[in-house]
Amino acid sequence: MATLATIGKWKLTHEAAEVEEVLSVGGMGKSNNLVDVTNFDSPGGSMEYIAGLADGTEISVECNYVPAATAQIALRADVDAGATAAFVMTYDGSVTFTFNAVCMGYVITPSTSEQNKCSYTLKISGDITEGTIP
Repeated sequence: MATLATIGKWKLTHEAAEVEEVLSVGGMGKSNNLVDVTNFDSPGGSMEYIAGLADGTEISVECNYVPAATAQIALRADVDAGATAAFVMTYDGSVTFTFNAVCMGYVITPSTSEQNKCSYTLKISGDITEGTIP
């Protein structure tokens, strides 16, 4: 059977503005915390758990550093302000993941042998909504 895997084009927007020259986005998702509900009636002396609240992941975003890139400038300003901002990840122009994230940090990496890069760290706050674009 042939694989159904694809290589697609992703786009990241920050406050409805496309972030310029994104190279990679890592770690978008969430995981549920575990709540221990073990009690004296737990069967077989085994631990029992239920899902607790979901926690959004930290996301790393790496871009080519472009000094005049307006969305990159706005993202760094949100880091400086400690702001929570609206983000949308769009896959192949048809699937979207919409979420809010705390703008935690950025690092500009100068280089004499490669392109200059800027990396951002975001922390998802709240839920992630998956949708489609008709």
